[in-house]
Amino acid sequence: MSKKVLTTLFLGFIFFLSLQTACTTDKLPEPEPPALCDTLQVSYNLQVKEIIDTNCSIPTCHRRGTQAPGDYTSFNSIEPFLTEREFKRFVIDLRNDPDLGMPPDWETNPGPKDLTQEEFDILSCWIEAGYPEN
Repeated sequence: MSKKVLTTLFLGFIFFLSLQTACTTDKLPEPEPPALCDTLQVSYNLQVKEIIDTNCSIPTCHRRGTQAPGDYTSFNSIEPFLTEREFKRFVIDLRNDPDLGMPPDWETNPGPKDLTQEEFDILSCWIEAGYPEN
């Protein structure tokens, strides 16, 4: 084999190895909660219920009898979904994903398509505080 072919094979092998390890250890840092969480007293009953009623528990979504998972009409019925893999993941972590982030940006979504920044901050603080009810 010529030196040029060997060099090309070697560089290709190095490139292949770099692809195998490039993203396996990369991890995005956990987003910092908004600064207002230090001073804002947030709870389901004080602020969150209104946000959920307006954005999540609309007549076609997150109510008993709809296709959306979970009944979000009361704290007791939403409580099983208040986990890292459920509520936080879809509302906070996937916020900018038009298909998975909640509320969804689907054309057929009859409700709000995005949370306001204030609503997002309140929900972030609520999650950070451990989902208090009162």
